[in-house]
Amino acid sequence: MRYAFLILLVVCSMIQSQAQSLNNFSLKDIGQSMLIVTDGNGKTVNMGLDMENYGSPFFETDFYPANVVLVNGQHYEGVDVKINLLSNEVIFKTDDGKELAILSGIRSVQLNKNGTLFLFEFGYPVFEKQNAKTIYQVLTKGETTLLKYYFVQVTEAKPYSSATMLRTIEKFPKLFVYSKNIGLQRAPKSDEDISTVFKNDAGPINKIIADNKLKIKKEQDLIKCIELFNRESKK
Repeated sequence: MRYAFLILLVVCSMIQSQAQSLNNFSLKDIGQSMLIVTDGNGKTVNMGLDMENYGSPFFETDFYPANVVLVNGQHYEGVDVKINLLSNEVIFKTDDGKELAILSGIRSVQLNKNGTLFLFEFGYPVFEKQNAKTIYQVLTKGETTLLKYYFVQVTEAKPYSSATMLRTIEKFPKLFVYSKNIGLQRAPKSDEDISTVFKNDAGPINKIIADNKLKIKKEQDLIKCIELFNRESKK
């Protein structure tokens, strides 16, 4: 099944890439989202110098089994993957150890890390520089869905008197809410935000927050708020 899955992805005009690792990848491979390349004085550095890397563009640097759903509805189980949050690629590992970077054709990936499930999805509306090819972690899904987007910043600098370039990769999570009524918007952090984002549903959501003593600035509280709101919406 895994072999057939990889064959199908290649047929769907996806591309093969060289293996990427924490200490051996190129900016051409992983994309250039918010790239800053300077030395200590803010001058452009020589990209040909030796590079020392800190951080990773991957959600997890190791491969984990995943259930994958393609845009055509086909399902595949137990495929080893890791997710590049900077380039929005799903990286597959074949039985012979090769790695394939898949650029399109995927709807969702449910990653199983030692029994803990993480759901990722493509296909959400445009928001600033994010688009349908942006991958989101789904924190809770329903009539209103809570999403986590990872903004990845790559910073390169050359320390004073050093011949080695330092590349630092940092991930900054940002929360979003999505529904057919409101589209894709930044998740609320205050009562004022709730009124702005949810408008007609601000009253019920504020009641949920008050009744359950939730603080929506906290991710877990916001997840619970959206879950309760979705449950109330079904009644």
